[in-house]
Amino acid sequence: MVTQSFDVLVIGGGIHGAAVARDAAGRGLKVMLAEKGDYACATSSASSKLIHGGLRYLEQLELALVRESLVERAELLKTAPHLVEPLRFLLPIYAWQKRPALLLHAGLALYDLLSIGDGLPPSGRLKPQEIAELPRLRRENLGALLHYHDCQADDARLVLAVLLDARARGADILNRRAVTAIEPLANGYTIELDERGAKRRVDARFIVNAAGPFVAGVDALSSIAPPPRPLRLIRGSHIVLRMPEPVEADAYTLQDQEDRVIFVLPWLDRRFLIVGTTEVPERGDPGAAACSAEEQLYLLDAYNRYFAPGSGPVTAADVVWSFAGVRALQDHGGRKPSRLTRRPALASIANGSGGFVTLYGGKLTTHRAFAETVLDELRGLGAYIGGPWTKDVPLYGGGESRAALLSLVAQDPATISRETRHRWAFTYGDQIERLYAKLLLEPNLAQEIAPGVTRVELIHAVETEDTITAEDFLLRRTRLHLVLDQGGRDAVATWFATNT
Repeated sequence: MVTQSFDVLVIGGGIHGAAVARDAAGRGLKVMLAEKGDYACATSSASSKLIHGGLRYLEQLELALVRESLVERAELLKTAPHLVEPLRFLLPIYAWQKRPALLLHAGLALYDLLSIGDGLPPSGRLKPQEIAELPRLRRENLGALLHYHDCQADDARLVLAVLLDARARGADILNRRAVTAIEPLANGYTIELDERGAKRRVDARFIVNAAGPFVAGVDALSSIAPPPRPLRLIRGSHIVLRMPEPVEADAYTLQDQEDRVIFVLPWLDRRFLIVGTTEVPERGDPGAAACSAEEQLYLLDAYNRYFAPGSGPVTAADVVWSFAGVRALQDHGGRKPSRLTRRPALASIANGSGGFVTLYGGKLTTHRAFAETVLDELRGLGAYIGGPWTKDVPLYGGGESRAALLSLVAQDPATISRETRHRWAFTYGDQIERLYAKLLLEPNLAQEIAPGVTRVELIHAVETEDTITAEDFLLRRTRLHLVLDQGGRDAVATWFATNT
């Protein structure tokens, strides 16, 4: 096998691996990223889809983490406007809750202060007539209803936007590329890869292990790896319900009967509601994480405690989908999962003039800042790199404002429905123009394979976004698995079976 040399091999195609690959490539390093499955196929596509400061972290006095998160929230509103949008959250306060109204008022005031300058509306309190207009929220013992703003995102598309930006800067990015062995060299490592069935060997001066809940297994492949940190694997599960009538645009932040927080979030153009998340120990394979019956019941009970739909309480029969992801958090002894810090950490070891860095924890929101910390660590291990550069630089597809994207939606081609053009704009961002250009050259690509799914989009997914299976496309490149009926999903699967 011919051996190719890289400065950095990043292992893991979730949000943190993607961010490190992008930052490193932009600083002039020769980068390869290896993802054993599909991009964002684990934790990074199973989040609550939020870009937020972490209001509840104020209780734990993690003010620096909240401030950093709010700064990064403002950053992503500018650099990925097609994927990140503001969302108002309603915070009901009842007499039976543990947190008193005064404490929550103070927390929101501090949240406003820490987020100053980001352009989002300040927090406040709904008036009685505004509360009366809410269709389903229970009124019994409701003392007040506060509101504040955070942001919602398409987590899997955000990972992809970071990865494609890394590729545009010269990084070698590929999914279905599994690391099978790591052997130390005098100044770095040699790595064996299974690359979609083909064997390959590469050398890398530095390894960055960004495998999330799988970091321990990756570290174990090498005899010279960083000393392990105590790690706790925590599963977060969500259920998805159909949006009841009348449709609501606001999200809700609910307190459970202890001290956790549960979100109820409008999703996919307000067609659905996400309810989550749980925090329970994951003792099985993180790659096979699923919402348990107990978690589903917990989330249904929480929803029914706050809402009274006209058709009666929601039940398991109303759950149209569920998903779960595993967070690898630093273990601080006997703390509850909700009390474990979300602040990321890393461990490293030098190997000659090279080295190995392992990442722990972290948040979707702060991926860019964490990548800068990782690059600082690589510099400390001997990497010759430029300075930070990613702040205020648009991600792949992020070069147009939301207003400009709406203008693109209004344009032709008339062969594509306005609803589909809107979905494209807020999936592909400014890259929608690539789809338009391809249609100009080949108008027959406007043919629909399934309702709203055209040949031009499927070809783009394969040629530009490394999409191999119908699951890749339906679950992560888009969220059409919930929008399409079984016939539509089968049609997409048939297309992939015959075209990839």
